[in-house]
Amino acid sequence: ITFKKISKFINEFLFNKNHIIIYRNGSALGDNLMITSLLKQISLKNIKIILFTNNSELFSNNPRIFKMFQIKKNSFIWFILKTIKGKAVYEFNSIHIDKMKDKHFMFYHKKNIHIIESMSEHFLMDIDYNDIKNEFFFSQDEIENFEKELKLPAKFSIIHSQSKQSFTENKEWSFQGIQNIINNFSNINWIQLGTTDEPRLQNCEIFFDLNIRKVAYIVSKCQFLVCYEGFFNHLASCFDKKTFLIHTGFLPYESFKY
Repeated sequence: ITFKKISKFINEFLFNKNHIIIYRNGSALGDNLMITSLLKQISLKNIKIILFTNNSELFSNNPRIFKMFQIKKNSFIWFILKTIKGKAVYEFNSIHIDKMKDKHFMFYHKKNIHIIESMSEHFLMDIDYNDIKNEFFFSQDEIENFEKELKLPAKFSIIHSQSKQSFTENKEWSFQGIQNIINNFSNINWIQLGTTDEPRLQNCEIFFDLNIRKVAYIVSKCQFLVCYEGFFNHLASCFDKKTFLIHTGFLPYESFKY
């Protein structure tokens, strides 16, 4: 029995049962979170979704998922999933991702499309890319615990000072520019989100090294965000938050606009 026959059998079995597998391996939080924009649309088609991820904290309590498996980043299971890809087993990623050495993978897709479309246009189902919105779900216990622990101001806005550089070095503006925003809008209660390896902004409240669930809760309570293109923009979509996005132009704005 060859892998090809095994793959065909698995895909046919899942397809006939109205189940699909979606998987994404990697540390890019924004890319993983964008899967949620598809889960609602697919689940409304009465298709049961089995999700394989190494970022399960992004999907906890999500009612669109039939079954979720948290898999370690270097697990052999990722190789198996890649091997059996088919009409019921989908990787949420661009089919042109291997061409990144020459050009950005978006170069090989239709022009001016959202990055979610570029990562899922090979899905054999009708997805409305004019109605994309990411989702994040809290339990009631989380809401109560976060409210007590974080003690957030009644009104505040979020600012983020650094962007991810592994994707492209052309995502970042300047730290002093970010600080100047705070200085010029001192009437706003600013909260800086990030990690301890990022420089601290002045005249704002610092919330560093929080887990993803707490970060999402803070975003859900803010008035608006100032950030670079990336995870915080995708997270803001979950809660319909206004985002003032600092963008350096490496992709058209349609790629990440909600």
